[in-house]
Amino acid sequence: MWDLILAVFLTAHVLAGIVAAFVAFPVAALAAKGGTLHRWGGLTFVGCFFFICVGGYLLEFENLTGTVVDVFGLELNVSPYRKDGGVDVLAVVNTAMVNTMAFYLAVSGWRVWARARAADRGVFPKFDSIIAVLEIVAGLLFAVTLWRAVDQSDTEGVSGVLSGSLEMGHLIIIAATLYVMIDAGHDLYIGLARRPPKKWWIVHARKMITAEMGLAAAFPYRCVPFGTTGGILMLVAMTIVLVFGVAIARRFGKQVEYTPTTA
Repeated sequence: MWDLILAVFLTAHVLAGIVAAFVAFPVAALAAKGGTLHRWGGLTFVGCFFFICVGGYLLEFENLTGTVVDVFGLELNVSPYRKDGGVDVLAVVNTAMVNTMAFYLAVSGWRVWARARAADRGVFPKFDSIIAVLEIVAGLLFAVTLWRAVDQSDTEGVSGVLSGSLEMGHLIIIAATLYVMIDAGHDLYIGLARRPPKKWWIVHARKMITAEMGLAAAFPYRCVPFGTTGGILMLVAMTIVLVFGVAIARRFGKQVEYTPTTA
């Protein structure tokens, strides 16, 4: 029974990732902002993220048992930090935290307009503050586990983008963690200080673009051995999404200014 559940959710995990990355996000990004197609694209993107993260959590749970899972003939990586195929708890926990952070970006980005409408009425839902705190915790766990894993890979001489360049690995961790802390901290500040941002659409665009960047990087991370090639492909995928997202955001910036009557 467990094997069937795992197979169903991991299949949904892969399919949802494909739909979110290559259909829902481009549709939402290119559609007229505030229109039906844009809203449905965004809703589909967030809905897919639910299945992506549930499947991801199940995969990490299965990884703790040392099982390598095949989905559509692809052997999903257990850990990028060990060559012997053994379970690396640091990598498993770290990947689970990445799932959590990406899901938060998608959900909180999708909720921006609901928060904007509520803020117009002087209401700041506690739900958003609670999940912001959880995101901060996930970010700290991400930093600690990845920092230790990078140190471990450097000590063991494992080949990869981060090995052989300990300082670069630490800088990447610091940058990623700072982004998470600033993003979630800003959301928490909005709720506690009851001070909404001047331009909600910038918050929305930034969160959704970042969520898509993480999703794009997940494909080479899961499907390509984590070495120089896998790391480069992850960076290339994230850069493409960033350039595309910023270009679209700049193009439609004036159209997505929030007004209560059109959002």
